[in-house]
Amino acid sequence: MLFHVTFKVHDAIVLEQDKVLRQVLGPQLQHVMESGKVQASGLLAGRRAGFVLLDINAPEELYELFGPEVYGTCEVDAQPVVPMEKAGELFQKWAEEGR
Repeated sequence: MLFHVTFKVHDAIVLEQDKVLRQVLGPQLQHVMESGKVQASGLLAGRRAGFVLLDINAPEELYELFGPEVYGTCEVDAQPVVPMEKAGELFQKWAEEGR
């Protein structure tokens, strides 16, 4: 099952907090990248955020992969991805049903 996950770092008011954030978040994101579940990833250039496209078996794996290091420091948005082939089949079925 594919999930598109975006994570946006919570704003830090104090520079020292920002340094600690990088020390905590960096290794955990490296762990995610090395998990073998990442299909695509990147940073969102317009803000302090990034995304990963994950191939996982169940949504609860998100908690295992990201852990408190990400969930405690970022706003996380995870959306299941429907493959275009499946969407096309569904749209075709609806058209045949007159919906």
